Amino acid sequence: MGQAPANETRVALIIGNSNYKSAPLENPANDASDLANALEKRGFVVLVRENVGERGLKEAVDVFAKHLKKGGIGLFFFAGHGIQLKDQNFLIPVDIGFDSEADITYKSVSAEYVLSRMAEAGNRVNVVILDACRNNPYQASGRTSSKGLGVMNVGRAEKGTFIAYATSPGSTAADGKGRNGLYTKNLLAALDTGDTDIDKVFGRVRTGVVRETGGAQVPWTSSSVIGNFYFDAAEDLAAMRRPVKPLPVRAEETAAPAAPYNPVEEAAYWEQIKNSRDPADYIGYLEKYSGARRAAYARWMAQKFGGVVPDRPAASANAAQSSQLAMASPGRVSSPSTAVASGAALPSAGTIIRDCQECPELVTVPGGEFVMGSGPKERMREPDELPPHPVRVAGPFAVGKFEITRAQYAVFVRETSREHPPGCHSLNGGRFHKNAKANWQDPGFDQKDNEPVVCVSWEDAEAYVAWLSKKTSRSYRLLNEAEWEYVARAGSTGRRHWDDPEQGAVCRYASVADSSAKRLLPGMPLFPCSDGIEKLAPVGRFPANTFGLHDMMGNAWEWVEDCWNEGYAGAPNTAQPRLSGSCTERAFRGGAWNSGPTTVRSAYRDRESKNERHDNLGFRVARSLP
Repeated sequence: MGQAPANETRVALIIGNSNYKSAPLENPANDASDLANALEKRGFVVLVRENVGERGLKEAVDVFAKHLKKGGIGLFFFAGHGIQLKDQNFLIPVDIGFDSEADITYKSVSAEYVLSRMAEAGNRVNVVILDACRNNPYQASGRTSSKGLGVMNVGRAEKGTFIAYATSPGSTAADGKGRNGLYTKNLLAALDTGDTDIDKVFGRVRTGVVRETGGAQVPWTSSSVIGNFYFDAAEDLAAMRRPVKPLPVRAEETAAPAAPYNPVEEAAYWEQIKNSRDPADYIGYLEKYSGARRAAYARWMAQKFGGVVPDRPAASANAAQSSQLAMASPGRVSSPSTAVASGAALPSAGTIIRDCQECPELVTVPGGEFVMGSGPKERMREPDELPPHPVRVAGPFAVGKFEITRAQYAVFVRETSREHPPGCHSLNGGRFHKNAKANWQDPGFDQKDNEPVVCVSWEDAEAYVAWLSKKTSRSYRLLNEAEWEYVARAGSTGRRHWDDPEQGAVCRYASVADSSAKRLLPGMPLFPCSDGIEKLAPVGRFPANTFGLHDMMGNAWEWVEDCWNEGYAGAPNTAQPRLSGSCTERAFRGGAWNSGPTTVRSAYRDRESKNERHDNLGFRVARSLP
């Protein structure tokens, strides 16, 4: 198993369903809450859902899968009713009954599907924990469902997967008489015992459950994890840093060290072959990138599909082997030299990137460290901006040079036929009003195509970045809150990214609530200046900050990825989305054309329900590199 980086992303989706409309359960919601707390203490970013229906269950899995693409560790836990039908294990939402097989297969989510989404991420380790083998009310109806859950083939998830069941296949598990279900109670105790090696944790769980049930319930595990994995991030990192005694090497196994390779070119090559079933594709990859982190997986895939792979092909033999394979398999994917120039490196800071004609321009931003939030000297600070804390931002990464425009959004709507129910909020005179007829095409005022799109929800923004990712085969996303504040500050430490502290200077840098908008904003505190623009300005109308990004302050508020949390207590010190808290609400940042002095600040935060729309709220995109 490969080296775990110190800032390795650990994401968990924890679901507990108790309030079924038929056959309710006592403990699963408690199980989810308690396990979420236990995992957060051990370094996981946790998305927790309790009593979710069909829509919420499917949405949670999709959000979880999206964040797993960043790699690292993925963990999925489900407590509630689970049903085995037609060789699949279905996890049941709370809002369906147990009287129709069609309802079960159509409205539920299969555990196998969750496993496949986790496998796509290429994580170091994926952990699936199913406390979903409770007494099956569907079985009582006399229909064809099997008792308990069936074994999932760990091979579907490839290497690095650990699956834990509350009981053995085909059996049912006890729901429990206290706060927690029997299985989860023992899991929580096992995590608190110390030494969180995954095998030892579930060994303790098995012992505890068997003891309490007199052998009637025996927890089951299936694993393809290579090496060690610890639930506690500090233990895991310490284990990875311990020196490993090398195995003796036979003379015939010695070979020249793997040749250096370009990581950008390697990533592009892998994208072309990662779904192939032809062993020659993986062997070809190994000839060029035998020292890459994906090499072990490529060897395994080649062998899985019938290829014969030398354990470590010598660098000096690469050219001859490549020639032989090319003649033997003329359909093999060739090196993607046209996509990435030979010897290319990650783009330097300030590089402009555009992945397609309709795509937004991006600017490459370096990684770094900054203090997030407001310090004691900021007299305008609010409680949810506290405490200030250092954050490390990995980089480089690419950020939209401008907010997404109406023209760019229109392409997305045209290609996806996405529907937008009418209704968009306005803030006038310090009060919110909902215009029942307004939408992104007609927010209630005239707009040009080069102005930021508004009247779009967080869900609309997520759909846009998903479409853009598919269109370009690149990893687009929204900024997380920490990244947003980092790029908004652009190295500054004051209230805003420009140096001039005077309130009247704001109009030179941003479209805000000033005397130009006095007619529309009676009674509101205004900046003592005029930017000459009543509402939204064309993107790029005002100067960029030192990172080359325009309109980070003012013009339109910008949705970010994070669930809403009241302040930074427990926030991580690395830039990552916070996926616990009030996740029906999402954060947005930056101020807008009708925002006054207290809110046009780098540290200021606000929130809204993720399906609501406002005439001053849009978004900006980010993309991982390469």
